[in-house]
Amino acid sequence: MEQDYYSIFIYIALWVLAFLVLSKFCSFWSTTKVIVSTYTFFAVLAYMLMDNPFFQPNYQGLTIAPFVYLFLFIIVSITPIIKYDTTKPQTLISPSLGSIKYFLLIYILVSIIVLPQSFTNIQEGLTRLMSDSTAGAEMYAETHEHEAVYHSPIFGAFSAFHNCFFETFVFLTFLMYCSSQISKWYFIVLSTIILFELLAPIASGLRTMTIMKVFTMLAAVTFFYPFWKKNIKHFFQKICFVVLGITMIPFLALTISRFGERDAGTSGEIIRYAGEAPLNFNIYCYGTELTRDGDRTCNMFKRWLGYSNVPEDVNETRIVHSAMEIGDDVFSTHVGDFVLDFGLVTPFVALIVLTLIFLFATHTNKTKVYSHQVFLLYLITCVTLQGSMYLFYYSFKENYTIVSFLIAYIFLIIVENTSKPICFNRQ
Repeated sequence: MEQDYYSIFIYIALWVLAFLVLSKFCSFWSTTKVIVSTYTFFAVLAYMLMDNPFFQPNYQGLTIAPFVYLFLFIIVSITPIIKYDTTKPQTLISPSLGSIKYFLLIYILVSIIVLPQSFTNIQEGLTRLMSDSTAGAEMYAETHEHEAVYHSPIFGAFSAFHNCFFETFVFLTFLMYCSSQISKWYFIVLSTIILFELLAPIASGLRTMTIMKVFTMLAAVTFFYPFWKKNIKHFFQKICFVVLGITMIPFLALTISRFGERDAGTSGEIIRYAGEAPLNFNIYCYGTELTRDGDRTCNMFKRWLGYSNVPEDVNETRIVHSAMEIGDDVFSTHVGDFVLDFGLVTPFVALIVLTLIFLFATHTNKTKVYSHQVFLLYLITCVTLQGSMYLFYYSFKENYTIVSFLIAYIFLIIVENTSKPICFNRQ
């Protein structure tokens, strides 16, 4: 037991030390410090979880090596972001706002087609949630019985576009906020779509998808907030307060509904929910002999490459790999997902190669940075923040989202080179 505490304290100390060192080079609200603060927070929750008498027996046998591997994996992966934050380019070069507006207009039109059904589901789900104290657990079971269809792009081309390009929509929306020409009504329309995206999972009994979308918006804010005018910052803070306020009420109601009757209580279950990922990685992922051969993280890509016997969906994957010590129904960070799929060596080697590529592609100086470069950094941030719990957001059919990132990246490069660029300066 003493070894368990020693290991978790080392893990927390690593993140605290990283925070203190990086604080000397990065500003308070930099992307780097947001990421490191998030992982430090989850590390502390992990300690609180393993020290909780209700859960302590489940998290014994911790060792130092897995925590060091997890820490190094994250630090190496965010090296391009650290470099960007320490360089701190003063000017953001964006393509013409007209090009961005075309994409956002298309997304808004698609949302008008997709969201009416979502609005009905949200209305019914929230009404049920607020009027029945047991509705949360029932809605969660019903959603999983139908294979969590909300966040799978299976409702046709419009739903696929709407779901897969949400991250791109958030990125371009917040890039638009850099302009003082944006109207308040446009601001409100875009914010309303984001509000629906936050509420829809909750109305289906799902909280994690809402948290993932919050991480997405947090990633975008950290990059663009320094380039916003004061009036935009002020208006954004008001909208953010309203949106989060509306979202938090049903979110808390869902949490109490699902966990209020358990022995550990709501607070204990919240700590388990948020703090289990690094502990599960330490005990079950590091050094595992069985692997899923990419069936989770690269499911759709394996199909495209012609692999046979690839599991069809989440449930079939769980059946095929039922012999593994840990299932994908619990959190183990995105690093855990990669390690469970490919082992320890392959993910780390791939990480180093990708990091070098991203460092080259996002190389900047103190003078300027291009929007397509920021987009790559935004992708790293989304995966890292969302991965503080798990990678499911980009697994299985959501592999299409990775393809949408590539399409959006090419789109930004093309419009940057074919339109008159706009320069936004740090405020």
